[in-house]
Amino acid sequence: MDLAKLVKAREAQGQRLPALFCFPQILQHRLRSINAAFKRARESYGYKGDYFLVYPIKVNQHRRVIESLIHSGEPLGLEAGSKAELMAVLAHAGMTRSVIVCNGYKDREYIRLALIGEKMGHKVYLVIEKMTEIAIVLEEAERLNVVPRLGVRARLASQGSGKWQSSGGEKSKFGLAANQVLQLVEILRERGRLDSIQLLHFHLGSQMANIRDIATGVRESARFYVELHKLGVNIQCFDVGGGLGVDYEGTRSQSDCSVNYGLNEYANNIIWAIGDACEEHGLPHPTVITESGRAVTAHHTVLVSNIIGVERSGNHRSDASARRCPRSLQSMWETLAGKCTSRARAVHCANGCTTARWSLHDIHVGYSSGTFSLQERAWAEQLYLNMCHEVAETAGPEQPCAPSDYRRIARNVWRTRFTSTSRCSSRCRMPGVSISCSRFCRWKG
Repeated sequence: MDLAKLVKAREAQGQRLPALFCFPQILQHRLRSINAAFKRARESYGYKGDYFLVYPIKVNQHRRVIESLIHSGEPLGLEAGSKAELMAVLAHAGMTRSVIVCNGYKDREYIRLALIGEKMGHKVYLVIEKMTEIAIVLEEAERLNVVPRLGVRARLASQGSGKWQSSGGEKSKFGLAANQVLQLVEILRERGRLDSIQLLHFHLGSQMANIRDIATGVRESARFYVELHKLGVNIQCFDVGGGLGVDYEGTRSQSDCSVNYGLNEYANNIIWAIGDACEEHGLPHPTVITESGRAVTAHHTVLVSNIIGVERSGNHRSDASARRCPRSLQSMWETLAGKCTSRARAVHCANGCTTARWSLHDIHVGYSSGTFSLQERAWAEQLYLNMCHEVAETAGPEQPCAPSDYRRIARNVWRTRFTSTSRCSSRCRMPGVSISCSRFCRWKG
């Protein structure tokens, strides 16, 4: 679809930018892609259990998003993390395979609502994340005369890295420690409800950048699965939670805005780790569940806005800074100035600029201590930008195999574009495309 034509069509209707274009077809394609990746992994490793994607509606609660996923024809469950979300999920559960996972803080009303959903015929898994929840669950289940379908969230020692790492690991606010898992098993055994535990859940964090962190967490949780079976708990579903990240940068790295893996590698690591533990101990293969909300929805929206300003770094280039700057950077300029003559030498120049960056850091430290003047600092900073320009103009920002050092250098010479998106826009009248609003932002490119 041509975005330029969409924007012109909006202008013809008297609508202005900014606008957020939403494409439900991409939602459905992402859902099919994730399901296909796990299907290939199961076939490759001979995994006998099923796979099921459960969409956490907290990622995007818009009705059009949920209904687009439901109408995709792919198997899909829904996850709720609050009473309000559970009410929305129950309203749509009849159009899915009726698998509902209830996470988050649970008071008596939340638990009662979940049990009512179970009584209505839905498969509602109440995930026990705090020991205080189990007593309320048993009381309300007895009052409603319904057999609860329970899950247990294990608090792992494994923890991912990144912006949302605090949502996993031993210090996370949700989940049961090892001794609490044992206490829960004993409580349910005494009440004759041990068979109610049917799901094992863990969560490492959102936007997991490193596949090794995911593999480590799955292997640790697989041990919980094995040990719970030894205690007589018949776990049927293995919920690995969220974590499947999106490569926003396109760098395929471990930065907070990227991931170093793809869908196939993600699915392979999960299926292999669980299947290997089951084969080693002769246990049945459980149904694998993932709660991949970000990976499903992130790609389906495109923000279009007018540019209101552009800031260019280092666009006034002068050799005077090379002659007058501190010697540490002056010698680096003399070394590199005659070498950036072809794309083949771009990587060499990039490595030199990386060294110059540390020299510039020393000058900043020296400026703070009074060693260098303001004029010398300005000359040094301008010279460093000149050197970065040499690398960027020689190699070009489009170079596909540029090392991470080159990307860091190129960011110094990219333009920063400013947009104002504080004005809410109306819903688009075009079929298959809807529009919402955002706010002020800026980006480099």
